[in-house]
Amino acid sequence: MTARDLIGGIIIVLWAVMPGLLCAHEIHLKNGRVIQSPVVERRGPHITYEQFGGTITIPLSEVDKIIYDTKRSPTNDIAPKSSSAEPQASRVRTGNLAELLKAELAPATAIETANLAVVSVKTEAGFGSGFFVSEDGLIVTNRHVIRGSELQNKQVEEKFTEAEGQLSKWRRSLDLEENRLTQYEQNIRNGWSSYDQAVKDPNNRIDPRRLDDLRASLQDKSGYAKKWRADYDTRRRHFEEQRYKVERSRQEIMEKTQKLSRQSRFSITLANGSEKSVILYKISKQLDLALLKLNGYRTPSLQPADSRSVTLGQRVFAIGSPLQLNNSVTSGVISSFRDGYVQTNAEIYPGNSGGPLITENGDVLGVNTMKVITQKYEGLGFAIPISRVYSEFSDFFPR
Repeated sequence: MTARDLIGGIIIVLWAVMPGLLCAHEIHLKNGRVIQSPVVERRGPHITYEQFGGTITIPLSEVDKIIYDTKRSPTNDIAPKSSSAEPQASRVRTGNLAELLKAELAPATAIETANLAVVSVKTEAGFGSGFFVSEDGLIVTNRHVIRGSELQNKQVEEKFTEAEGQLSKWRRSLDLEENRLTQYEQNIRNGWSSYDQAVKDPNNRIDPRRLDDLRASLQDKSGYAKKWRADYDTRRRHFEEQRYKVERSRQEIMEKTQKLSRQSRFSITLANGSEKSVILYKISKQLDLALLKLNGYRTPSLQPADSRSVTLGQRVFAIGSPLQLNNSVTSGVISSFRDGYVQTNAEIYPGNSGGPLITENGDVLGVNTMKVITQKYEGLGFAIPISRVYSEFSDFFPR
């Protein structure tokens, strides 16, 4: 009997008799099953664990998450264990997100490696992007991501003003129609009153055929008024519904704007889908930039590109979270350096704001900040040079 067999037998006995004495990690599969094991290792695209004295290997794609027992592992995230089969992977140290993300996502290219440093930023008003610019958790993003865009707020206000103007015209039209309809209904009631008096008057000398014609006419008018009233009431209800929607939307946006103006803590989503809480450090008054901080972790970070080697036509990549599609990559070239910005034709969609513009080597050129669309062309993206980020927030970076 080998030492491994002996240890396996002991494990079986302990699991059967006193399972509480063993510290166990939990492997949560996507099918809902939970596997407990004292040893869990990641080997490339597979997870290997020990159970009942034997070693079992399953595809990583079947795993939802792994929760390590804190008495055995310093982290509750998936962490590879050193082995001869995977010498480059080491057990993740406490709080080391850089090692964790690298071990879990196994980037194969410079772009994939840079992607580890990109995060999605969630605020009271929506989503944006950002990226780590230091190993101690500093994150740069756009000011408008965490405080809202003045241009967008102005455009939204213009839309509300336009909608309220249309509602005002609609209301006036309905009010005038209401007056006409009310008068019409009153005339019909007066007609029926005259008709009833004529019928009841013993001295009435009106030709019966004229009374019949009057009755038929009043019946026609009454039917028309009833349809008119029903149609008017339907349109009035529709107007009130639209008015309520506009007022409710304005109120909700105002509340979100107020919350956003006071928000100092934000949620970020890392490249592996996990979420962390960050705090606001500083907002630039001059540039569309803001600085956030994830405390307590060693993080991946992007290194600045050598500005001397940046040229027109150079291939670049924009990473961000358009439509909450985290860590999406688009490519293009540098088309110009304009008014202090790096201009590119790489597609930058809503949600990409705050994400990095990087080189093929994974070095960061700038912070994606806006997109210009005209009738003649579409897709000009702009990024604030990374050098301006370091200059703007110089107090937070070593000189």
